[in-house]
Amino acid sequence: MVCLPDQLPLLKFGNQEVVSYEARWLSDEISKAATKAGHPDWFFATDITRAVIEYLRHRFPKNTITIEELYCKIEHVLSYLGCDDIAKTLEIAPPPVRISLLDIARNAGSNFELEFFRQLQLRLAECERCGTSQILCFGLRKAVKHLCRASRWNNACEELTVEIDKFIAGKMVHLRDGRVGLIVK
Repeated sequence: MVCLPDQLPLLKFGNQEVVSYEARWLSDEISKAATKAGHPDWFFATDITRAVIEYLRHRFPKNTITIEELYCKIEHVLSYLGCDDIAKTLEIAPPPVRISLLDIARNAGSNFELEFFRQLQLRLAECERCGTSQILCFGLRKAVKHLCRASRWNNACEELTVEIDKFIAGKMVHLRDGRVGLIVK
């Protein structure tokens, strides 16, 4: 595996590898832990996140990091700063997962809606197994145009969009009793 300088190491959780993860996710997780520890207005989460990201970019010796290792690093920083109560409430949660609907549509092929829905169902189930609490499905419009073989948006595209929205909403009800946040763009 090749790792470029100034890039974050790949994050591994379960059988998944997340190529990119954002500082915002880490900052949100630290803020949640601070709130649980009784510090709802604690504003150092962003600074701690910046420090961890800098360490990972410039000093972390490997190309991959497990989610457990990452959380251990964050706990270490919190403890070092005297925030043991926050470090103890930090819970391991995978980052938001991004699903490209266009990629799934391309893999399924044009006019293969059934295969598209099958692959999408597999991808959503895979996300559930990994324990993610937030899923972002993006590229809906382009995916629909690809599946409909349409150069311009038309009634068939509109109908398929509604069908995909209903499908995803139906699957999300079953995923961990609706505790998974989903955004479709």
